[in-house]
Amino acid sequence: MDQARLQKLQALLEQEKQELLEVVQRLTGPGGLESPRDEADRELSAYDNHPADYGAEMYERSKDLGLLETTRQQILEIEEAQKAIAAGTYGICQSCGRQIPEARLLALPSTVLCVRCKRTREQDTKDRPVEDEIMRKPVEPSLARRTEYAFDREEAWEEVAQFGTSSDPVEQS
Repeated sequence: MDQARLQKLQALLEQEKQELLEVVQRLTGPGGLESPRDEADRELSAYDNHPADYGAEMYERSKDLGLLETTRQQILEIEEAQKAIAAGTYGICQSCGRQIPEARLLALPSTVLCVRCKRTREQDTKDRPVEDEIMRKPVEPSLARRTEYAFDREEAWEEVAQFGTSSDPVEQS
C-alpha cells in the first residue's frame, strides 16, 4: 500500500477515535454512567415518582451502558489497527495473512481481518442456547420456500418437555 493511502487511512482512524472518545466523555462525564445512580438522578425527591419511572430510568441507563461498552470496544479495535500501521502489517489479515482489499479498509479502517476470517470468527462466537438445536427440525421440501424450519407449538412442547418440566418431581440426591 502506498504511503499516501496509508496516511489517509491513518487520518480516518484518528478522526473516528476522537469521535468515539467524545462519546465516552459524554456518557461518563458529570452525572453520567460512572457516577452512582442516585447522583445521576436529577430529581430533588423520589417521593412522587411512580415505580414505572424507575423502570424507564433503568432501561435508559442499561442502554447507555451497552453503548459505552460498544464504544470502548471500537476504540480498542482502532488502537489495534494503529499498532498494525506502526508495525507495518496494516492491510494484512491477522488470521490468514492474506491482503485485505483496499475497499474494505476504506469502508472499515479499523479492520485487521479479511471478510472470510471475520465471518468465520463471528460464526464461531455465536453462543446459541441449547434449545435451538432441539427446536430446529428440517422442513418438508414443499414448505422449504416459506420457512427454514417448521415446528408447531405442540411439537415444540413435546420435544422440550422430555427434558423435564417444573411440575415433574424433583430427584433427591
